[in-house]
Amino acid sequence: MASKGLWVEMLAQLILELEGYTVEKTRHTLIVDGRPIAEIDLVAEKDGETYYVEVKSGKISVTDIRQAYTNAKLARGKPLIVARGFSDEAARITARELGIEVLLIPDYFHLIDTEEIMQIVEETVYLTLEKLFPTPTSPLSEEELETVRALANSNTFEEAADKLGVSKQELGQRISKLKEKGAITKTSPYRLLRLQSKLLLLSQ
Repeated sequence: MASKGLWVEMLAQLILELEGYTVEKTRHTLIVDGRPIAEIDLVAEKDGETYYVEVKSGKISVTDIRQAYTNAKLARGKPLIVARGFSDEAARITARELGIEVLLIPDYFHLIDTEEIMQIVEETVYLTLEKLFPTPTSPLSEEELETVRALANSNTFEEAADKLGVSKQELGQRISKLKEKGAITKTSPYRLLRLQSKLLLLSQ
């Protein structure tokens, strides 16, 4: 069974994703002048900005807020906190004045223990994989497999097109054909398209 802290971090990742953030790293070691000085729970990206995220299972104090602010500034990013709320009005004012965004963990999660959260996560993962795991109606051609490999091994749509030596428009047409064939069901965001391409390769 995972620790409470780990489950809270998983919950924080879910909240961030729902708010439009992309979680890029977990438990990131902040290094300054070649020396590790802090561990940041999550590193996330949104609209081209990098956020250094502190996750708290309880309510945050002025000290917590100052620490999150300092770590983010040292990392040259923006501070963000995921927590159950503020310990007092001073903490709320400090966060506001320092420009720190605080995402609140919904109150109903107070009533869920770690075993129940684990069951929810397992069911969610199962349902997600069931939706994502492709079942093509017919075998893929060599060109289609080449396209799937490029999608699976690229970080962006543009990178996949470059690897294939085709235009973005032509790659879009290839993806449309894969979708018609039932090999691809999710085309955006790109990370889901890449994940589905990787799963498709496993089934070949």
